[in-house]
Amino acid sequence: MGIDFDYEIYVHRRDVGRFLTAVSELCDRPTSRSTTMLLPDGTAVSLPCTYGFADKQVVELTVALADRSGRDFDLCLCFPVDEPLRAYRDVESDAAAVGRVWPDGSSRVALGYIYLRISGEWSILPDHWRFRFMPAISSQGKLFLSSPSIRETFATLALSTGASLCLLASGLGGPEIIVSALGHRVSTRVPGPCLLWAPRGSSTEAFQELTSMLAGQPADPPRYIIGPEHPEFAAVIDSFAEYSTVASSRWTGP
Repeated sequence: MGIDFDYEIYVHRRDVGRFLTAVSELCDRPTSRSTTMLLPDGTAVSLPCTYGFADKQVVELTVALADRSGRDFDLCLCFPVDEPLRAYRDVESDAAAVGRVWPDGSSRVALGYIYLRISGEWSILPDHWRFRFMPAISSQGKLFLSSPSIRETFATLALSTGASLCLLASGLGGPEIIVSALGHRVSTRVPGPCLLWAPRGSSTEAFQELTSMLAGQPADPPRYIIGPEHPEFAAVIDSFAEYSTVASSRWTGP
C-alpha cells in the first residue's frame, strides 16, 4: 500500500449519509461491485465497492468502526483529467488507471484501488467520523499530492457535504496540508499557497486555533497552524517540492 499521502475528511455523524452518497457519485460506474452500508439511524447507502475485497455485503458502519482486522472499503474513484493524471494514465503500465467518459461528457481517470477506512476513535472532533482515503500504490500517492484535479475533487467533496475539516496527510508523519475547514477553501491550489496542521497531540486546541484564524483572529504567535512565517514551514515545503518535482517557490506563491 502506498503510504505517501492520503486525504482525511472529518464528517459530523448527522452528515455521514449525505457524505457517503456524494462519495458514491465519484465511483466508477461500470463496476458490478456493490456494498450496502447501514448507518446507525437505519439509513442504507449503496456504494459500488467491496469491503475487505468481498462483494455483495451489508456492512453496519458501527461494526466497521470497531473492526480491527484491517479490512477497508475498496473504491475505484474517478477524477477529471489534468496533466498529472493524463501522464499517469498514458505512461504508467498500471491497469488501475482507466480512462472514462463521465455522463456530463468530461474525461476522467479512474483510479483503483483507493482504500476507504472509517474511524470514530481517531477523530479530531467530537461526534465526528474520520474518512481516510488511501492510495493503493506509491505512484498514486504522488498523484494525491501533485494533481490539481484530485485536490479539487476532495476539497469539493468536503465543502459540498458540510465536512468540518479536510487534510492531506503524509504517511511519513509531520505537518499536514489543510485543504478545507468549516466551509473555507484553505489550501486547494496545486501547487500553491499552503497552510499546515501540526497539532502535536493537542488536536482540540489546534482546531480552536484554526477556527479563530478563519474568523480573522489568528493566534500570535501561532502554535499549531503553520504558515510561511513559521520556522518549520520552509522544510516542509522543501519536502513537498522534492516529492512532487515542483519548485518550492511555486508551492508558496500567491
